[in-house]
Amino acid sequence: MTELFESEAGAGQGRIAYIKPTGSEEAHRLGLIPANVELPQGMKLYVLHAEDGSVLGYTDAYASAYGAAVQNELTPVSVH
Repeated sequence: MTELFESEAGAGQGRIAYIKPTGSEEAHRLGLIPANVELPQGMKLYVLHAEDGSVLGYTDAYASAYGAAVQNELTPVSVH
């Protein structure tokens, strides 16, 4: 997960975290991944969002995203 997750997860946000599968191309397009970072084409990432839609973090494993939410006392919900 990212440092952004640690700073925003408890900053007055709601208690639900949404886990959304996102392709590496989409993650680059959204600016989640720096332009100089190359990921395999078609790689699936799992983006963790706060209730307001802001990005808390991302990882390449669903279990990591789920665990990060639970560890930070958020209720993880899958979004398809």
